[in-house]
Amino acid sequence: MQTSSENIFSVILLGTSGVGKSSIAFYLEHGYPAPGNIKPTIAFGISHVEIGSTLLGLIDVGGQKRFLDMRYHERFVRTADGIVFVIDSSQRNFRYDEQWLDEALRLIPGKIPILVIANKQDLPIALSPDFIHKAFVEAHLKEYAYQIFGTVATDPGGIRSGENLEVAFEYLVEEMIKYRKVVVEQTQI
Repeated sequence: MQTSSENIFSVILLGTSGVGKSSIAFYLEHGYPAPGNIKPTIAFGISHVEIGSTLLGLIDVGGQKRFLDMRYHERFVRTADGIVFVIDSSQRNFRYDEQWLDEALRLIPGKIPILVIANKQDLPIALSPDFIHKAFVEAHLKEYAYQIFGTVATDPGGIRSGENLEVAFEYLVEEMIKYRKVVVEQTQI
């Protein structure tokens, strides 16, 4: 694949521990689900993923409570072209997710595109993306270009693994390209 700097983006994966950030990065990088259980990310991990003719540097940050202090990830957040905020659809309390999102929004440059992933849609108790949007996401992101997608990063039965991930990241790439064009046009004025 031939890429130019116009086709390279830095994307940070944020969310609480255990929501599937590392599983999403693994699936996108390799095209198949991660074998077995993935160990929690300590600090951060980086993957390189191709979406069409675009190269994404995915920065998967640890979701443990000790990393909620964004000083650990500030340099990644401030230089990101896009944010992927991952939520576990089977949970019922979004208080900790709200803290993560609010901390990240405080640091991001401008109104960069945001992709919200309601992961683990294969679980019988999963809340729908629409419900999560209305209960939590909408109030926090009304000033941003964002979209929420229901996904399945890893299905133990293997049937639904990777569901909606490519579509979700194609959306993010389109939005980041649009945003970059606007920023470039504004700097030329």
